[in-house]
Amino acid sequence: MKIKQLILPILLTSAVGVSLFLSASILVNPAHYDRSNQKESSQTAQIDSKPISSVYSPTQVVQTKSNGKQYLLTNQSINLITEIGQQMNNYKDAKYTALNGDEKDYFNLLNTSDSVLLSYPSSINLKIVSKFINNAFDKLPNVTINRIMIPFDDSNNIYLLSDSGYKIYRVNVKDTNISGIKKIISDNVRAIGVSVKKLNDKPYIDFTDSFKMPQYAYLINKTSQNYYVTRLLSDSQDVTVKRHRDSTVYNDENSRQITFTNDGEVNYYDSHPGAISTNMTQFLTDSYNNISQISINDNLANIRFFDYNAKSSKVVYRNYVEGFPIFDQTPYGAIEMKLVDNTSLKYNFSLKTLQIPVPTGRGDIELPSSDAVLKSIRAYGYDVSKISGIELGYQWSNTKSSNILITLEPTWFVKYNGKYINYHQLLGRGIQ
Repeated sequence: MKIKQLILPILLTSAVGVSLFLSASILVNPAHYDRSNQKESSQTAQIDSKPISSVYSPTQVVQTKSNGKQYLLTNQSINLITEIGQQMNNYKDAKYTALNGDEKDYFNLLNTSDSVLLSYPSSINLKIVSKFINNAFDKLPNVTINRIMIPFDDSNNIYLLSDSGYKIYRVNVKDTNISGIKKIISDNVRAIGVSVKKLNDKPYIDFTDSFKMPQYAYLINKTSQNYYVTRLLSDSQDVTVKRHRDSTVYNDENSRQITFTNDGEVNYYDSHPGAISTNMTQFLTDSYNNISQISINDNLANIRFFDYNAKSSKVVYRNYVEGFPIFDQTPYGAIEMKLVDNTSLKYNFSLKTLQIPVPTGRGDIELPSSDAVLKSIRAYGYDVSKISGIELGYQWSNTKSSNILITLEPTWFVKYNGKYINYHQLLGRGIQ
């Protein structure tokens, strides 16, 4: 009897031991990770159907407390933005008023005591924003905004804010569900001290003091070239292949071309994509449908809208980790779609996708305040007037010891002359 009673504990102990050994093997030598998962995926799996409301959701949450102090909020357990959006899904009978405000009024709203501010990384119009809150704003004018400010009072008003021209729109709904939002932003959140300030006539989130950020490591999956050739050129009778030293190029009789570079980047060009609209709402909707249908980055779970450029008809998406964008996955972000010559579409993306987070065994990294970053840039002789943005994000770095493991290190990215650059690289280059 005693022997039987001992069997179960022994088996459980053995199972735990094997699990710990395998986990250690992955960290010490990721090459030991399941070989069937290391191989380039043939991608016979289903297409990810991440809703458009997730891809076009805000990316930052800033709380202003009753004493006026402001904090950027993150949560490692849940997606704060998604949870807040669910609390906003019951907005009804939205009534819209355009206010005659100025710059002072605009910044007063950005710094409203006892409120929460949801921000997009780039301007976006209200028809797309409406999808984030269960289409509650579909009947409102399709204005372009950057932020949503929700005051914690009893007015049932929220404010839609456009950084361009400091435009203010007040929207009254039946219930702003303040109690639900308050609960979400008070449970297990990490708060970093910030202040909403102005940089070259545009609002930006200023990180007022130095702070620490965690590092991450991810196992990655590399999609096979054959998957995209089959998916994008399957209706072609004649596909030609040209292999170069640094790339492989596929063409078909329908004037479509896929170029795979040796480092995992993909350029897809379609000269006959059908009707193309340059209307922002339609363009962003079509872009989402396109990246979903061809399953670029087979998992859209971490993909978020990052930038839209109306002049070049270009939209950029990035992977996000804990609410912060990842840079240098490719020179184009995670996915870029661009209209070429008003007749053709060009996509840039990567074969490599994030899969499983693994412990790094490394401590948090201390980062300087954003003011300190700007002072360093100025001290190196750069023209600060050419800075149009500064973002806290993660640097994607390949790991030399393994082709299936990448590291994500937190750092500052400065948009200088229209391009985001790791500020360490910017300072290393000297005056431009």
